[in-house]
Amino acid sequence: MKLKLIILCLALFQFGFSQQYDTVVIEEANIDSNNKIYKPGNVFIYDYEIILNSEKLKLKKNGSKINREEKTSVPDFELVPTQSDSIGVNKIHLIIKPVADSDRTNQNQTQISYLQAPVYASLSSTGAVENTDNIWIHPIRKGFFSSLETAPFPFIKTSFKIGMKWTDQMLIGEGWGNDMWGTWEGQLLLTYNYEIVAKKTLKTSIGEIDCFVVESSAASDIGTTKLTSYFSEEYGFVKLEYELLQGLKVNMWLVDFLTGKEFNDTRTFFKTKEYIKQ
Repeated sequence: MKLKLIILCLALFQFGFSQQYDTVVIEEANIDSNNKIYKPGNVFIYDYEIILNSEKLKLKKNGSKINREEKTSVPDFELVPTQSDSIGVNKIHLIIKPVADSDRTNQNQTQISYLQAPVYASLSSTGAVENTDNIWIHPIRKGFFSSLETAPFPFIKTSFKIGMKWTDQMLIGEGWGNDMWGTWEGQLLLTYNYEIVAKKTLKTSIGEIDCFVVESSAASDIGTTKLTSYFSEEYGFVKLEYELLQGLKVNMWLVDFLTGKEFNDTRTFFKTKEYIKQ
């Protein structure tokens, strides 16, 4: 039991100290109540694909395991072709559950949680920021999706002006690295560049959606990653197109949106494997 606790603390330490993003305006009051997109009761369902060597893939399994020798938590995943009958993660659900200020995973940020469908075996919580200045969210970071930590986070300034540019930086620990998307020692400094380049109408499974297109990059000592995000003032980040290192790409797109939902408590969730209260 003591060894498990030590390993957990070391893992948290290794993955910690990653949050800067100094240009993100974070509010101290009305953290959830003034949200128009990422508000409690909303559910965003995304499909996804992973592209490696021109092959489209999904995840057969996706989680983490403990490296007892190095006392770290490492991604544990397996990729299979999108036409495979053994896909274990078919969709990604982003939900916004009401939470007390004292229970927030990230202080002064709206609590968002990611689940992997169809088997809701776990729930990972992180934060988002939505106010009159900007909208910014943590991506899913479980298992394989640790790779997204090396890329720009979805982020837009709410002036919504085509041609607007901004920059930022963040340090991430070596625990986010992997042979598939790059490794490093110690802390890695990512320097971000963002620009709103266009407005475009996307055809989606929930209808045509007008989006601002944000092109962004993250430069570091191990290379440059990119994210093209499509942002809707009604549905948030509708589509995300990542270009990671070593030719790896990840695409995510909104396929369904639910609002006004109530969610099961943690005990009921793990017992029933259902997150929406019936």
